Amino acid sequence: MTNRLPTQGTGIQILCFLAILLLLLSCGCTQPSVSPSAAPVVNVTQPDTSHIVITYPGSPQTDKLVELEITITDSSGKVKTEAWGSRLATTPLQYGNSRTITGSFDGKDHVFITGYFSDGSQKQLIDTTI
Repeated sequence: MTNRLPTQGTGIQILCFLAILLLLLSCGCTQPSVSPSAAPVVNVTQPDTSHIVITYPGSPQTDKLVELEITITDSSGKVKTEAWGSRLATTPLQYGNSRTITGSFDGKDHVFITGYFSDGSQKQLIDTTI
């Protein structure tokens, strides 16, 4: 008598294992395949050398945004910081609004914007030079 492993059904067992593995891997994958940072949360434009415009179009990822802290460092090194909204607020910022910051922006200007949310969290939203 020889000891042999049964070979019948191993193909079906492998297929079942793979099917279960794929099912487990796909469970819970309800998030969109596009990264949340793919769409800009805040837009920054500079229409002229005296103004920088910050626009908040809104997004599902920022529906609890209560404050934008905007810091602009102009080409001469002068820093200007403004708050839009309040960290203590319970009402989120409204979608589609803009804020114009006035200054001397005739060279390369660094714009850094942090978002503060009603749950106490914060996130860097913009770090760019215009």
